[in-house]
Amino acid sequence: MQRTVVNRASRAKRGFTLVELLVVIAIIGILVALLLPAIQAAREAARRSQCKNGVKNITLGCLLHEDTHGFYPSGGWGRYWTGDPNQGYGENQPGSWQYNILTYIEEGTLHDLGNGLTAGSQAYKDAIQQLNTTPVGLFHCPTRRPARTYLASWNTTATELPNLDSISKTVGVAKSDYAANSGDSQLWSGDVGDGWVSPLSYTPPTTTWTKTSDCDATNRGRGSSFKWCQTGIMYYRSQTKVAQIIDGTTNTYLVGEKYLFPDAYDGVTSGQPGFTFGDNQGLFSGYEWDNHRVAYWPGVSAGTAEDYQPRQDTPRYDNYSAFGSAHTGGLNMGMCDGSVHFLSYDVDPTTHRYLANRLDGNVVSLEGAQ
Repeated sequence: MQRTVVNRASRAKRGFTLVELLVVIAIIGILVALLLPAIQAAREAARRSQCKNGVKNITLGCLLHEDTHGFYPSGGWGRYWTGDPNQGYGENQPGSWQYNILTYIEEGTLHDLGNGLTAGSQAYKDAIQQLNTTPVGLFHCPTRRPARTYLASWNTTATELPNLDSISKTVGVAKSDYAANSGDSQLWSGDVGDGWVSPLSYTPPTTTWTKTSDCDATNRGRGSSFKWCQTGIMYYRSQTKVAQIIDGTTNTYLVGEKYLFPDAYDGVTSGQPGFTFGDNQGLFSGYEWDNHRVAYWPGVSAGTAEDYQPRQDTPRYDNYSAFGSAHTGGLNMGMCDGSVHFLSYDVDPTTHRYLANRLDGNVVSLEGAQ
């Protein structure tokens, strides 16, 4: 008998039916839908952790500054100014508190741009332009936006500086997602209209400076004759020493995430949708809303306590006074002792105010923080 040999390879391979393919696709879709929220949550947890580490390093930079100079970084002169390596540290430094800690966060080369050059010379202006158009990753929270330049409207700037207004509107400038604690004071902005002298040149009379560190020992800066007293840590021409933190370093805010509505994330110029006074200058701008935030002082601050309450970034809600973040549930806040806490948006307004004021005598715990 002759055996018939069957070549198995020659057999036609059976494929999936259309129904089977649809079932498989449906199962994959369900699995992806189930896993996506978990993946997104894990990514946000990683970003939030990175942001917390950023606040920690910024806080440590401030403490290294205090250890070196005997006071926390100064907040600068006002919105017309930026960092100047030839002006040292403290009340004579026109730039921001962020500029003052560059040397202490391994950004000394950036800090020294323009060092030894004559203010107003072209070489100096070129160096200061490079300074202000160089982003610093540490000052950005990855949940909100990456480290790059963003458009702004810097307004009038000092005569010795490059045209930062034009530069901010075309090239863009470096910015910050973090702000210093300027307390719960009556007046705190860098605006001249709010009582601060913000000169347009290095040559104004020095007697015109507002003495923001003069505080009444009894009224803790609340008396009418002491309305200029700043109750926070880093503010207009500040040189706050540890000894001036009467409520204790563990009970006083130093720096935290600032509120910024999502419409403004990408940076816009004046008059455009998404413009805000809380992000219209740059990372190294002198004392201004961009780099400073406050708590509510009843009967003195404009608005209500809710306007100064920490909050999550909210579309179409502009607020340049409050702390806040893009995170769900709260924000990272660094304290004057170097610790960092995740502060709940639901923190009691009075507790929030006491934690912002270094010398009101109201020592409170970090209720609402994790």
